[in-house]
Amino acid sequence: MDEVEEVLPVTSILKGVRGALGLGIDDTSFDHELVMHINGALGTLVQNGVIKPLVVSSVDQVWDDLKYPETIEYDYMFEQVKLFVFVKTKILFDPPPPSTAKYMDDYATELLWRLRESYDVTRKDVNSDELGRIKSYDIFGD
Repeated sequence: MDEVEEVLPVTSILKGVRGALGLGIDDTSFDHELVMHINGALGTLVQNGVIKPLVVSSVDQVWDDLKYPETIEYDYMFEQVKLFVFVKTKILFDPPPPSTAKYMDDYATELLWRLRESYDVTRKDVNSDELGRIKSYDIFGD
């Protein structure tokens, strides 16, 4: 009977994406390209109010660095942040056949919509005035 290798959660954004793409988590061969695609996906999520601004430049940045403290109650959606980053990176880094690429792009669009809807609720709950208008939010924590 073969031993089953235990899968440990990978907290590093870069290592997590490497593993999801089927690369070794310590294989740095494609980091330059991966980092560009990861940061592109993260930029989309930042502009949609889902995550805190962060630029991945090494294995030191972890998934938890992306979370706003007040979104803890919406953590069940955070796994979809990881999925969105993987799908967007996969499409650009290792494009699948056209029919699958269209499916993956549609899926990424759906994920973004779900994340935007889920995390927008958080902003309204935490950062809205008595009329429900969104207050300004200091995304850089200054």
